[in-house]
Amino acid sequence: MTGHGWSAGERVWSRVATAAVVGAALYPLRQWLRPEDRRRDGFPLSYYPMFSARRGKYGYVTYVEAERGDGSRYTVPLSVLGSGGANQIRRQIFRVAVRQGRPEDYARLAAEQVARHPKHTDVVRVRVVRGKFDLDACLLQREVSGEIRLLAEAEVSRTQAKEPVA
Repeated sequence: MTGHGWSAGERVWSRVATAAVVGAALYPLRQWLRPEDRRRDGFPLSYYPMFSARRGKYGYVTYVEAERGDGSRYTVPLSVLGSGGANQIRRQIFRVAVRQGRPEDYARLAAEQVARHPKHTDVVRVRVVRGKFDLDACLLQREVSGEIRLLAEAEVSRTQAKEPVA
């Protein structure tokens, strides 16, 4: 070995490592050789169908809306409804309110969470709603409009508040 280069053994290992990395990066492309109905996506080697799969015209969002004593409304921040990440809380709302068909249960739970929260003392009622939005209008024209369907509602009782949630 001269002062600057790699030994023959180091060159072999670098080629093997490079081939392994490039092979792992290209491996998911084999999915494109399969018929569309037989393509499978899987962790950790994904061909990213979230970007390539066809999406529907409409997107559906289930969320909790608060009503103040003056009648004004706003979307309850997800951090008020639970701990964890935003997607985790959104999935919980969807799972209980829509998939399990228990929106009244989730409305009661949300009312208890809001009642405990010190920044939402003016809220008198919560609603679990499901919105249907035109994705092209939302993503391309930045227009957020759609159909909103009330799933359940619950009164917020301050007697429910036992201790504030930080």
